[in-house]
Amino acid sequence: MSEIQSEIALYDDRPFFETALRHGVRYAIIPQSKIAAIGSEAPKGLVQIAEAFGSKYLRPEIELARKRIVNLASLYLLETSQGDLDIAAKLIRDQTFLSLSRGGSGLLKSLFAMPEYAMLGREQKGKIEEFLELWSLKEKAQEYRNLLAHRQANALEIEAAIWFAHQMELTQTELQEDDVEAGAVIRTALLKRLLDDAGAPIENQIEFATLLDGMRKAYKTKAKRQNLTEIDLAWGLVQREELPTKFAQLSRQVLEEIITRDLALIFDAKLSLDRLVFELKERYFICAHEMEDTSDYDALVSKEWSKLTKGKTDIDSLLTLFLCIAVDVPAKTTLPEKTAKTLIKKIREYGLDAGRVVDWIKVVAPHEKQEGLLEDWRDFAEEAQVYLFDDWDTNLSGALRFLSENCHIVKAASK
Repeated sequence: MSEIQSEIALYDDRPFFETALRHGVRYAIIPQSKIAAIGSEAPKGLVQIAEAFGSKYLRPEIELARKRIVNLASLYLLETSQGDLDIAAKLIRDQTFLSLSRGGSGLLKSLFAMPEYAMLGREQKGKIEEFLELWSLKEKAQEYRNLLAHRQANALEIEAAIWFAHQMELTQTELQEDDVEAGAVIRTALLKRLLDDAGAPIENQIEFATLLDGMRKAYKTKAKRQNLTEIDLAWGLVQREELPTKFAQLSRQVLEEIITRDLALIFDAKLSLDRLVFELKERYFICAHEMEDTSDYDALVSKEWSKLTKGKTDIDSLLTLFLCIAVDVPAKTTLPEKTAKTLIKKIREYGLDAGRVVDWIKVVAPHEKQEGLLEDWRDFAEEAQVYLFDDWDTNLSGALRFLSENCHIVKAASK
């Protein structure tokens, strides 16, 4: 069949089955006996489909079934013939009408089985019956092809992620348990390959921060960064250990994305290490996100925070620190009772600048902790308005009790 005819067939508004049938009759590919056979087969198929999706006794269901069976046959013919009407007409001639519709149903079932998302977890799919009910009514083949391309890309990304994971000595089971994004595994593997460290994953957030900090120190100048930031040179580094051909195009695309987006952030001197980790950590696979003791991480990413908190993470010590900042006195995580009384008097005279603490937390505190710290401080500051400014509390006993319950106040040793 001519290329022009094929193009016309692909853009014909009629169902492709009808277009191919007309073409086959016109060019004597399909005999009249086949037309008669289709006429006798179709009612049986309509009843089966109507019963599967509704009721064979209701006229609207029969009408929908007619659309479904023609759409399914059209999908199968179009995908099998790639729009060639001669091939499609011969398929109509050589196969039963019901087998054509079953072929379309089979394509949709295969589509349903493909991954909806590029995730390595155990995907929770809906019911295939609901999928078939929706997609058997779609008349535009391009919708099928768009979704097919999307899910094929997901499948390739998952396969590539599993391969890269094995190179880093990670198992598929580990990744599935964590519902890991395939792209995060690929990005991690490519970043490690760039740095000639392809054999191990990133174990925890401290290791990730150390890796990023190390990159900043090792590649301070543009000349040193050239191997990483120019795609062809970077691709050569990634290919020190050759990649499977089927993953090459995908890997290069991800590498370009790393160079354009992530390396720009990594080498941005204005961006703190803490903020950098916060921006990038969800894009990479880190084996253990949770940290039981955050003091080492805090010391690495936020030196001022670590210096003032002295590694303390309990809320009493932190609220004490925040209180000092709010009153503009030297920041401490512990206050003697005598100093606390002096602080209360100063608060009653000059007020409590809660906003100063909010600004300080947003600038200095590790991003991991900011949301929780801001909530804790706002709750404390709200209660403080009641207890620290109570005019009836002339001997400061109520205010001091409030601070003792919420901050780290040390009573003077009894003599």
